[in-house]
Amino acid sequence: MRLRSLAAVLVTAGATLATPALADASVRVGTSGWSWGNPTPTGSDINAIGFAGGRGYAAGAFGTLIRTDDAGANWSGLPTGLLTPLTELQVISPDAFVVGGGCAARRSTDGGATFTRLYFNSLGCKETLEGLSFTDVNTGYLVLKDGTVVGSTDGGATWSPKTAVPGTRAAGGSATPTDIAFISPTVGFAATTQGHIYRTTDGGGSWTQVSDTQRSVNDVTFVDANNGFAVGANGLFLTTDDGGVTWKPKNSGADGVNLTAIQAANTQAAIATNEKGDFLLRTTDGGATFTRVTPITKSNAVGFSSATRVVAAGGDGAMAGSDDGGATFTPIGNPRLSGRFFVIRSAPGGAAFATGENGALARTTNGGQLWSKVGVPTSEDIRDVSFPTAAIGYAIDTDGKLFKSTNTGTSWANLDTGTTAKPNAIYAPSASIVLLVGPTGVRRSTNGADSFSTVKGDVAKAKLSDYDDAGSTIFVFGTTSLLRSTDKGKTWKKVSLPSKKTKIDHADFISTKTGFLGDTGGRLWKTTDGGKKWTELQTTGTDDFYGMSFASNGSGFLVINEFGNSDDLGYLLRTSDGGKTWAPQLVTSSQIGGYGVAAGSTSYVLAGNNSLLFSGSGGQYGKSSNVTIKPSKTKLKKKARIRVTIKVAGAKQGDVAIVAGKRSGGSWTQQQVELDRSGQATTSWDVSKTTSFVGQWAGNEAYAGDGSAVATVKVGK
Repeated sequence: MRLRSLAAVLVTAGATLATPALADASVRVGTSGWSWGNPTPTGSDINAIGFAGGRGYAAGAFGTLIRTDDAGANWSGLPTGLLTPLTELQVISPDAFVVGGGCAARRSTDGGATFTRLYFNSLGCKETLEGLSFTDVNTGYLVLKDGTVVGSTDGGATWSPKTAVPGTRAAGGSATPTDIAFISPTVGFAATTQGHIYRTTDGGGSWTQVSDTQRSVNDVTFVDANNGFAVGANGLFLTTDDGGVTWKPKNSGADGVNLTAIQAANTQAAIATNEKGDFLLRTTDGGATFTRVTPITKSNAVGFSSATRVVAAGGDGAMAGSDDGGATFTPIGNPRLSGRFFVIRSAPGGAAFATGENGALARTTNGGQLWSKVGVPTSEDIRDVSFPTAAIGYAIDTDGKLFKSTNTGTSWANLDTGTTAKPNAIYAPSASIVLLVGPTGVRRSTNGADSFSTVKGDVAKAKLSDYDDAGSTIFVFGTTSLLRSTDKGKTWKKVSLPSKKTKIDHADFISTKTGFLGDTGGRLWKTTDGGKKWTELQTTGTDDFYGMSFASNGSGFLVINEFGNSDDLGYLLRTSDGGKTWAPQLVTSSQIGGYGVAAGSTSYVLAGNNSLLFSGSGGQYGKSSNVTIKPSKTKLKKKARIRVTIKVAGAKQGDVAIVAGKRSGGSWTQQQVELDRSGQATTSWDVSKTTSFVGQWAGNEAYAGDGSAVATVKVGK
């Protein structure tokens, strides 16, 4: 039931809110401590929205759940720990609401500060959630896709079966339920794709058909005990004024349009959404007449916080608000920056830049909270950018052209590099010194890029792709080359690699001595003596990392393309102990590029083509958890089958984690497990060589993710 209950309808816009406003004004994602910088308030599709006065909630794709305390003007993110699209939302009171979708549902009675999981399907995920309706914080009903109805009188702690919706698979038919709506603990309604509305007066013990429209009824809502609305396929619009005993059709003028949901402020004012989302259907006279409005490109959901205040939300998280009952709308937040972006770089003074196609740069000057698009005078893609000061910056495009800005990137001048070579990266350690890196060697300027000279020595013939800034030391690297400079690029010295066969994918140094190197074989190496000795870190649990960024000796990120059985998502691995352990973080539903993370006091992520996120906490959010693993044996004389048990302090039943194993000289293998009530699971492994094991967990709605220390099983004497 994508609507408000009677309790929510009766809350006025001026009602006192029991829970204080959330401190974080940015919308944090529901799976980690990263917040949306662009688009805002969120980049996830919104599917449902509901209000209890000025307090409101919106739910959508990728487990997105957000909250407003000012009738939709500003929003904050709530942690759900879910990946499933959230399609059902009911706001019971300012602090109490229920949200769900797919195989999951959550209830909160403190404004989203904490959640209770509703385990409504004892058989796992055989049937998904199709509708929910709570009459108060304790009494509620759910309908599943096969027509099964369950009820609870203890806030969802336990569920009891009710009579299935007539005509559905659970009742021996073929219809699919579309909604369930209760107006009291005993009186409620269920709708189906066969065009039927059924009424119960005994809490789902029995059902009586009260409407047969021959068109799918998609949503039912009531504004009081007597008056309600229903919408459905082919412009179906129904009203009732006798508590749903009878339903009257209205001519919506929307023939051929599939109306999907309806929200109402009172008996006269109601707004319906449609499947395409190209307009909202609005009535101010109880369905006698209708008008169409288009607040955003794709309107999936609409909600009333009062008779005059309306918020529409939908595709890509876009939102718009109305203060005249939905007649006109004003955008909320900032739309997604158009085009594709490739590399994200931090800059001084809370600034950061992302290089884009066709001469575009995305720019923030306030730590990622607001992004704008600035143009460089070229039709080529911008390859790299470097700002040594807040005002002065340099950029290169894929054609090898060089540009300089002296006003934070607002305007740019085209400069001459003195060569036809096309550099792969640019770095300016100061306003006057500029380094062009690659494709072979380094070219250096000491006069603000007015002229360049080729740096001689070991670096001259090196094939180079990128650089890394480690304070007073600069590193440049390519597939087979790694060099450092301690005099701002004037001279360079070779840095030894882990072996002669090592091929570099990424390198990141924290200081002259301490650095990390990821090779093309998926191995991670660390040095603490400037490359004289490298140690392979058998701690990551994966060979599939393809990007890295470190902020300090202890803190950094690896970019990975999958975690367990979840792939093609925006995952990071974070270490806070110099690579001894790695905690997975799920950032977005879009993959993060190899140059899509920049670690620092404020860290940045570029995901997909143009999703920009930031964090001041290293992406961490929630209480600290603890992952430990324990092999059944730690020493073997010969090949044997062993058990490895993972335990996660902070996990709940149904959470998933991985146990990863890597035998000596081999690759990582992962096993995904579902944790029991105690947060444990056991895996089985055939061990023939000495093997390292780690456990990892991405967190949930209350706890941050964590990774275990390595447990080693030795084989042989």
